[in-house]
Amino acid sequence: MGEAKRKKNAVLNGPCPCGSAKVARICCFNGCDWHKVSAVLGLKSLPPASKVERCYMKELGSCVGPISGEHIISESVCRVLMADGDFSISGLPWLEAGEEKIIAPPTAKCLCVKHNSALHPLDDAAHYFFASLKSYFETDTASRHALVSGHDIERWLLKTAKAAAVSKNFARGRERLSGAFSQDDAILNMLDDPRQWPDGAGLYCIMNTGDTTVNHPRFQLQPLTNDQDDIEALAFNILGLGFVLLLEPLDTSKHPFLREAKYRPGRIVISYPTSTNWITMSWDGGKVHEHLTIQFVQPVRPRPSSA
Repeated sequence: MGEAKRKKNAVLNGPCPCGSAKVARICCFNGCDWHKVSAVLGLKSLPPASKVERCYMKELGSCVGPISGEHIISESVCRVLMADGDFSISGLPWLEAGEEKIIAPPTAKCLCVKHNSALHPLDDAAHYFFASLKSYFETDTASRHALVSGHDIERWLLKTAKAAAVSKNFARGRERLSGAFSQDDAILNMLDDPRQWPDGAGLYCIMNTGDTTVNHPRFQLQPLTNDQDDIEALAFNILGLGFVLLLEPLDTSKHPFLREAKYRPGRIVISYPTSTNWITMSWDGGKVHEHLTIQFVQPVRPRPSSA
């Protein structure tokens, strides 16, 4: 058996990098390409039940109460960000400008228990993405590979933004924003099915290949609004990497900073002097997606707590 065939067989029969614990050949590798299928949530096919007034999915008519204490940022992601430290937050309307406060991960009562549970696959995808990225940033060891559905990460970001918006935790300065989205009537469709996203909407990476990054163990989000204060995009910083989630077709006259951005990156590569680690983001549609290679510098050490 030739060396190339041995390597291919080793990959085929090795663990799938999506974290499923299955071997790659029966999971996400077809012998040539990696593809992680996006989660099927089935929000529109849930059996009719009732409407819970404070649930932002009540229009589906499939609520099962009571209302739940949904973490604005998934609890599992918060644990990754916190590691052995505290959870701090800033930029909320009830904080002074520039103030940072250590609190428990915030929750919002905006989903019934049924719909909260239905979105759980997106929480799992985000946890794996954040944990892999953080691990790759923090240790320079043998090359490692993780695989996620890009559509699941997009929908988790949208879910997180929706929870922050309906709980009135978005602000401009200290003035609360209404939390209305320009695509409000389509948000549930976009959460349920990646095929419901408008052409050109989705995740844009605003970094360039060869950029250096310093690992901030933070997750930051900022709404980008139109003249009516409706949210039409969201800016995210994920552990030092900059992204924008666009919720409508791309119009570079409105968002010129996205003209050179990478749309739905196919791979994020973290390059060290002695190893290379990468996260493959798979997308439906068969299009070629650009890769992003980041030269890593060092982690930012936590500041000592003030007395």
